[in-house]
Amino acid sequence: MEVMDQRGRVLAAMPAAEVRRQQLCHRSVVILLHDEAGRLLLRKRPSPRGQGPERWDVPVHSPVFEGEALLDAATRALDATLYIHAERMRLVQALAPSLENGNEFQHVFALVRPEGSTSHGQPGEADNYFFGPEELRCLLKDFSELVSARFHLLAKELKLPRRERRPA
Repeated sequence: MEVMDQRGRVLAAMPAAEVRRQQLCHRSVVILLHDEAGRLLLRKRPSPRGQGPERWDVPVHSPVFEGEALLDAATRALDATLYIHAERMRLVQALAPSLENGNEFQHVFALVRPEGSTSHGQPGEADNYFFGPEELRCLLKDFSELVSARFHLLAKELKLPRRERRPA
């Protein structure tokens, strides 16, 4: 993957394991998947180092490979993780690197999928859940130990969950 400076310029290409070990700046993509009702898909993942409870996290997170465009990285990661091919994702935010996010320039994409079209019959389906705004608020506030550090940071940066829009 590409090692970046704080301004986002490429400095070098290095193996991913070495970039992470040295906590060097690099690019990544995160995909937030919503259903038509506005609920957000989260995926249960093992806790770091396999100790403690599983944690709810973003469904798709991936490094951007050397020479890869952001949308291409997002499309590849979504297809590899959830077996969904979608090229019409919307970039919603770019987050600057920090120690809290692993020195990643995180590019957050959003995608809305029709209900019933996500992860049916796929491995790990039981580990995916669509959270409504109130459920998400409760998870982040009252059960924060069950949420990954990455998602905590994203929720804070993106001000999740957003207020539900009421019909006029």
